[in-house]
Amino acid sequence: MKEYTEEKKEKKKSEKKGKFSDFRTGWKTKKVGSRILDLLCALSGCFFLLVYILYFLWQAPRGRTADICVSLLVFGWVLLPFALRKFIKKGLKRAYIPLKILWCSAMCFYMISFTVFCAVIYGHGDIPYVRSDRQEVVIVFGCQVHENGNLSAELKSRLDRAAQILEEYPHAVCVVSGGRGDDEPTSEAWAMKNYLSTVKGVAAERILTEEQSKNTVENIKFSAKKLQDAGYDLEECSFICVSSSFHTPRIYLLCSRFGMKDCSTVSADSPYPFLEFIYTVREYMSYVHLLLFGA
Repeated sequence: MKEYTEEKKEKKKSEKKGKFSDFRTGWKTKKVGSRILDLLCALSGCFFLLVYILYFLWQAPRGRTADICVSLLVFGWVLLPFALRKFIKKGLKRAYIPLKILWCSAMCFYMISFTVFCAVIYGHGDIPYVRSDRQEVVIVFGCQVHENGNLSAELKSRLDRAAQILEEYPHAVCVVSGGRGDDEPTSEAWAMKNYLSTVKGVAAERILTEEQSKNTVENIKFSAKKLQDAGYDLEECSFICVSSSFHTPRIYLLCSRFGMKDCSTVSADSPYPFLEFIYTVREYMSYVHLLLFGA
């Protein structure tokens, strides 16, 4: 009887020891998982802030409301959950960890996808032009015109490259595309035509101006309409699209949607690498918009 009692006690001790061991292992695993999650949150949050602090610092002095609002929303999305995590954890209780994982996953997705996007954009090559019997059309995409009427360095670079192409292809016609922004004294298209004709010596009759567009989709759509109104058949034209390197992949993607199937791209040299990064941030958002809402 005594031996049976001792055996029973030993069995209970063993069971308690096993339960404690399982609890300790589970607690350690949970702690490691929580630390990994916290590390990913911190890493992706810092990445988010670094990208959009630079973006905000560039856009804020220029008073671009939409870009400033986007930056502020990003700061709130990243900083508020960190600052209020104790209150959020207390309020959400069991829902806190799943929502934290979801929030962290969204930020990590941005970090990875944006990095891959930059690698693709900076590593892409232009689509080369192939000579044919078709009418050559050079389309130059607009960029900022300063309040004093001077062209931005980015726009001047595009026009200089376009002038070289027009000299190389003397029978080509040119479409300069760009409307007037709220902070611009004239339409981008008018300023572009003036620069090409007076500074670069391109004959004014070779240049068509498209002055309605406000974005890349409209650049292509309205340029196509301008050519059709001038009597050109889009199917009988070869298009050479000139813009900055961060911009040309999306231009090529969109051209076929508006009947410009025979299309090549030419990237103008960017005068400021930092500015190219700022525009790449906007390009990423443009691709997201294109994916969600189409052209």
